[in-house]
Parts: sequence; C-alpha cells; structure tokens
Amino acid sequence: MSIKEQVIEKLKGVYDPELREDVVKLKLVYDLEVDEENGVVNIKFKPTVENCPVGLQLAITIKKAILSVEGVKKANVKVENFIWAKEAEEFLKALDK
Repeated sequence: MSIKEQVIEKLKGVYDPELREDVVKLKLVYDLEVDEENGVVNIKFKPTVENCPVGLQLAITIKKAILSVEGVKKANVKVENFIWAKEAEEFLKALDK
C-alpha cells in the first residue's frame, strides 16, 4: 500500500466529534499531495463551519494521524475557511519542533 493510501486510511479514523463522521467522508480534507521519496505530505483542511469549536483540535489530530504513517517525515496541514486559520497553522508548525 502506498503512503498516500495509508494516509487516507489513517484520516478515515479521524472523526468530527459533533457530526460523528470521519474527515474523509465529510470532505473536510482535500488536495492531498504525497512526496513518497522524501516522506512529505501536504493537505488542506477545512472545518465544517468558519467558527468550528473543534477546528484546531481536528487540525492537530489530522497532522498526528498523518505523521503516524510509516515513511512520513513531515506533514503540512493548511487550514482554510476558519476564523483562526492563521493561529492554527502557527500551532501546527510548532508541533514540528
């Protein structure tokens, strides 16, 4: 199974606690790009609503799920359509250190 397929499977295990559905089924994650050679994953995440109370929590869980895939060295999660997108991305980058 490719890294991309493994990432998708891991993301199917990340649930929106309010809607009780996974982020893949809800189409909250998209534009998945995987550099298999270097182990870099880029993905976009959009919470269900602009002021989603669990948006940051979901972004963190998505990043951790991606990083748990064997062969992934870096996960870049771009947060869109979220009032705290800038803060969320800064927090996610801090997880890299």
